[in-house]
Amino acid sequence: MTEASLVSLKVFFSYSHADEPLKNELVKHLGILKRQGIILTWDDRQIPPGGEWNQLINENLNAADIILLLVSADFIHSEYCWDVEVTTAIQRHEAGEACVIPIILRSVDWDNAPFGKLQALPKNALPVRSWNNQDDAFTNVAQGIKSAAKQLIEERQQKQKRVSREAAIDKYRQQAEEFASDGEISLVESEILKDLQENLGLTDLEAKTVRDKALEPYGIYKKNIDKYRLFLTKFVHEQGYPLNETAKNELKKLQQYYVLKDEDVVRLEKEQEIEYQKRQAEKLLQQAERLPQEKTEYQRQQAELHKPQQRESSTRVSLPGIQTQPFEFDTATITVKSGLFGLGKKYQINRSPKLAEFFLENLGNGVVLKMVKIPGGKFLMGSPENEVERYNSESPQHTVTIQPFFMGKFPVTQTQWVIVAGLKKVNIDLKPYPSRFKSPNRPVEQVSWDDAIEFCARLSNKTGKTYRLPSEAEWEYACRAGTTTPFYFGETITTDLANYDGNYTYGSAPKGEYCKQTKDVGKFPPNPFGLFDMHGNVWEWCQDTWHENYNGAPADGTPWMSENNNRLLRGGSWPVNPWSCRSAARNTRPHTYKDDYVGFRVVVAAPLSTY
Repeated sequence: MTEASLVSLKVFFSYSHADEPLKNELVKHLGILKRQGIILTWDDRQIPPGGEWNQLINENLNAADIILLLVSADFIHSEYCWDVEVTTAIQRHEAGEACVIPIILRSVDWDNAPFGKLQALPKNALPVRSWNNQDDAFTNVAQGIKSAAKQLIEERQQKQKRVSREAAIDKYRQQAEEFASDGEISLVESEILKDLQENLGLTDLEAKTVRDKALEPYGIYKKNIDKYRLFLTKFVHEQGYPLNETAKNELKKLQQYYVLKDEDVVRLEKEQEIEYQKRQAEKLLQQAERLPQEKTEYQRQQAELHKPQQRESSTRVSLPGIQTQPFEFDTATITVKSGLFGLGKKYQINRSPKLAEFFLENLGNGVVLKMVKIPGGKFLMGSPENEVERYNSESPQHTVTIQPFFMGKFPVTQTQWVIVAGLKKVNIDLKPYPSRFKSPNRPVEQVSWDDAIEFCARLSNKTGKTYRLPSEAEWEYACRAGTTTPFYFGETITTDLANYDGNYTYGSAPKGEYCKQTKDVGKFPPNPFGLFDMHGNVWEWCQDTWHENYNGAPADGTPWMSENNNRLLRGGSWPVNPWSCRSAARNTRPHTYKDDYVGFRVVVAAPLSTY
């Protein structure tokens, strides 16, 4: 007798020897199933001379796939059948290891037996002996056993498929986890995994689920590293370097809580030490009122690059049917002054008059949208490597040519949002009052990129002009307004000039106010183009999708789109540190993301025929 497989099931007969003639008759009717290889039968008459009958019965009883209980008065009276075979059979049945089928040979009271709740054969549990034609009874029993056998075989085939699938997924998982051990899966490793996926027959969803799971611990670890870096940076900004014992102990708690590796913590501390030394060197240069020669040359080149283009393009900004009007404003610059040996530092804000043009878009109900004319030109996008608190995502610097366009003088306000949200729907619904910090003249917030796109579509339908979000390049060009410093007003920033978390400082500026909410638009001086709130207050959505750096970025100012769900945010906001408000600072969130520090402003571009 061989072990049961997917195509042959072992059938065990539990019966009283007094019923052997009926058992033998049943075996004959099961002959067709045996010839088809569906079942193999065993009973104690197959024990060879000298065999240990108790051991062999137990072995076959525990290996059987189908256990037939041939029920009669003699069967129930048999202590061995009742106490051993029935007990084991029911235990294996309840454990899902075997299928127990009672076959009623002769009339007997078996309802209260351990197998009394099981479906019995023949049909309607009518005893074989009570049938007028016993061949019909045994045929009915054989058919029932055949049906049970086929069901068992099908279940085992499905189980085998699941086991094979799990083995394939496990093999793919092992390779994915090996590749992900450094925290990422490279292009070459992705190609290897793709071939392995095809060879194992895995679906795209199965493969993606395994890869994401393999990378998940490293993604969490990276987030924890970023959180540790944030606190380390905060302590260094507040205390300088090296840190005092209190700060070190706090950071040690954080390392232990996030289970960070010592080598990663050492690397972060080394980075902060280098940055701190770099900032100290810059401060010494500022105290001596000297700037590095290369920085002065860089600013000169930037100014030369921008001015001719600005003068040339400013004469050809026009949109058919749009009447602009001039407006005067004062822009601000900040100068940091140092006393003797760097003591008594203070800053001075200077204001100078400027002139720009704008047009009014009437939204209805006395609400207007002011759109400022932005001249075209060239500029160097991104931050130089010596800019304090810059990120690698702001590299490499690259020259971008911008065509003329109009841009919102302010971020879209809650009053403007209510009017446009009430216009006819284009694609999605808009909430009329989404903002947390409610005030008519504060910027609208808690709006996603999708919401901003819908706003532009409704506004375009109403006005006949093409309103949209600015490209990232247009936004930075408009923010800089011809300047080359970290902020459009200079080398540093204060809460007199923008709304951000004043508990943190940038450069030599002192700490300032932290109001913990948005402010009305237009409270701070505009940049040289006449745009307000380009630094702080709310992050502003751009049209582009997120890219890790500027390698391959377009040079014509158009939006840089790709297949991912993350979008660009620019400008910083009320709860962030000052270096996140720099002209070159970038941020990203999913296109469905909403929060009380995220808003937007709109642009209108001139048609190509006017360039």
